[in-house]
Amino acid sequence: RPPNAFMLFRSYSSKILAVDADGKKRRQLELNNIISQQWRALPLDERARWDSLAAEKKMEHRARYPNYKYRP
Repeated sequence: RPPNAFMLFRSYSSKILAVDADGKKRRQLELNNIISQQWRALPLDERARWDSLAAEKKMEHRARYPNYKYRP
């Protein structure tokens, strides 16, 4: 299943924010809260960049797995 825009943003941000200013590793709960707040505050032009990247990933996934159907 191809990643959506938020999943790509979270993956990118979690690498940057994994360690706090004191050098301690952040817990996933804290990391999720920070990243979700950043996502909600993201300007539309920046969010469009992530949407565009998600569309690229979707096309790559479609080319790689042409018969893929999401079945929850």
